Amino acid sequence: MEVTENCSVKVAVHIRPLIADERTQGCKECVTVTKGKPQVQIGTHSFTFDHVYGHAASPSSSMFEECVGPLVDGLFQGYNATVLAYGQTGSGKTYTMGTAIKDGSETGLIPQVMNALFKKIETLKHQTEFQLHVSFIEILKEEVRDLLDSEPVSKPVTPNGNAAKVTVPGRPPIQIRESSNGVITVAGSTEVAVSTLQEMATCLEQGSINRATGSTNMNNQSSRSHAIFTITLEQMHKIQSVSAVNDTSDEDMGEEYLCAKLHLVDLAGSERAKRTGSDGLRLKEGIHINRGLLALGNVISALGDEKKRKEGVHVPYRDSKLTRLLQDSLGGNSKTVMIACVSPADINAEESLNTLKYANRARNIQNKPVVNRDLVSNEMQKMRQQLQYLQAELCARGGPTSDIQTLKERITWLEATNEDLRRELHEYRSLRAVAECCETGAQESRSCFVKIDGNKRAIQSMDLPDYQMDEVLSDDNPGEIDEVAKELEHALRRNNMDRELNELNKRLEQKESEMKLVGGTDTEALKQHFQKKITELEEEKRTVQVIRPSVSVVLYAFCSNA
Repeated sequence: MEVTENCSVKVAVHIRPLIADERTQGCKECVTVTKGKPQVQIGTHSFTFDHVYGHAASPSSSMFEECVGPLVDGLFQGYNATVLAYGQTGSGKTYTMGTAIKDGSETGLIPQVMNALFKKIETLKHQTEFQLHVSFIEILKEEVRDLLDSEPVSKPVTPNGNAAKVTVPGRPPIQIRESSNGVITVAGSTEVAVSTLQEMATCLEQGSINRATGSTNMNNQSSRSHAIFTITLEQMHKIQSVSAVNDTSDEDMGEEYLCAKLHLVDLAGSERAKRTGSDGLRLKEGIHINRGLLALGNVISALGDEKKRKEGVHVPYRDSKLTRLLQDSLGGNSKTVMIACVSPADINAEESLNTLKYANRARNIQNKPVVNRDLVSNEMQKMRQQLQYLQAELCARGGPTSDIQTLKERITWLEATNEDLRRELHEYRSLRAVAECCETGAQESRSCFVKIDGNKRAIQSMDLPDYQMDEVLSDDNPGEIDEVAKELEHALRRNNMDRELNELNKRLEQKESEMKLVGGTDTEALKQHFQKKITELEEEKRTVQVIRPSVSVVLYAFCSNA
């Protein structure tokens, strides 16, 4: 995975308007917003956040574009993301998140996320292959429940008051596990593959119906559990190599696999027993809710305090299942946005103040988001980055890019020259084969060797500077004149061969000097290759020089016999 710079948790405040019950009770607004600034004041306390919506601030309709839209874009780049809604009971968390979707309603952030997700997939589907999975779980009284699975959970039952316990068949309970690389997973939860917007909306609606709700004095349909709707986006697309010269795609570099998750969290509201009038089951639920939120507050305090963070203070993720599931979202591998929902009524002033303090501490949390690639894709990405770095370094050291083109052209010329040498070597080998054939024919007449020796001496004397043609032609015998002419022709051919060999040596020396000029890792291999060819040519040269006297004798004998 590719490490990026730390980024802080973004915090937005959503202030809902006064509801009918609060107006009936004569409540007044105690929360004010500084005009033109994301600043909230309650009593003598003032807080500054990244965004403030509702109640004379920015309109709630712009919340998705400013806060959640960038997270959806980051999802396609391979970054995990989390949207976390926190607040008092009845402050509008479920309405803001949109987890209570019914009949295709698009109110809330989750329906807008789904619409944006499928619009972007439709745009990119021609160049990238996508797979989508969704899961929906809730934490009720410190137990994780799967909202997309109707099968009952297996649980122990004590029959007839006996001490022995019998396990009732059913699906296994959901467990929270941590992988070797620190990734938190939920084992046993249902992941539904979806391919259309309607299928995803159906899963959200089904889970919302199964979620635990209850009535309190503060909210007729109060959420009694923490709900987490997770969208997993897997994508596979081909990578094109980019030229360091003109930034154009050159060739296919393989496929890249990315897998990112978007957690949409609707927390249960903090509450006080006196305000909610809860008792019995509702009271126990409230105790569990507050216990989980207290553990979440302790985690936020440990992560948000810079002094504690530098001292390496223990972060109590394991104190509750809620904080365990949000371990990546707070201080881990995720881009996180926290939406603090606040009631402006003065009757809820104390709870609203606590919510704002809670959210203000969360702004100091530093996350470490990374691109989620598989190991193979990650190694390929590192190699591509190294290749681009080396290409840039080569351009910087070697001057302008025209020098690289010159080197390529010179290598091409050297290859063509090498091919010419191969062809000439082949011709010399053919001459040697002819000479061997002539030698075989000359063995039929052994009597001519004496005359050959005499003529051979005459041919050798041609190399002397005082050699005169009329010395060879002094004999008036016409047959002998023809023989001497043939010997002279052979001697001239031999001199031409010597001259060509000298030229080859000069060309080989020129190649060696050019190879030294080219230099570099790639040209070193070419130098070794041409050095080998030079050795072979020198060996052929020595062979030709050894057999040349014999060839001269044999050719003369063959011509004389003819």
